[in-house]
Amino acid sequence: MDHAHMFMRAAREASAASSDVLVLPQWTEANWVELLGRAQLRQVNASEIVIARGSQERALYFTAIGDYEVGGAYMGGASLTWLARIPAGSVFGEQSFFDGLPRSANVWAHAQGELLVLPFESYQRFAEDTPDLARDFIFALARILSLRLRNTTVRVH
Repeated sequence: MDHAHMFMRAAREASAASSDVLVLPQWTEANWVELLGRAQLRQVNASEIVIARGSQERALYFTAIGDYEVGGAYMGGASLTWLARIPAGSVFGEQSFFDGLPRSANVWAHAQGELLVLPFESYQRFAEDTPDLARDFIFALARILSLRLRNTTVRVH
């Protein structure tokens, strides 16, 4: 599966512990296939809104191809303000994935791209089928969430 190799390569090429990519160095290609095989492929166009603030959805988005911007204001194909850029090899939508609350920000594609969308129910089945892999994955997600919280804290100060 090409997606598995892409996520493995992104983690290997991460230049620092603070890189905003999924880092699971102990995972094999088969482990990635086990997880990503449960996600649905979604093609996106440049400037397409992927997540709308306030929407009710509990899915996690894996960034397979392209960069995505997270922010509050987006109008007419242009971002007015963006808080973060999410690269290929990462994820977004993690807050609502964890807490089940409405989406807290807008996310749009910076350019044409490809996402893998993992509904929460699919993650639950993954966790039941492969609890050790699910634990590893949750810690990788928690690392990204922690980095993003750190970056937000730095901006506020």
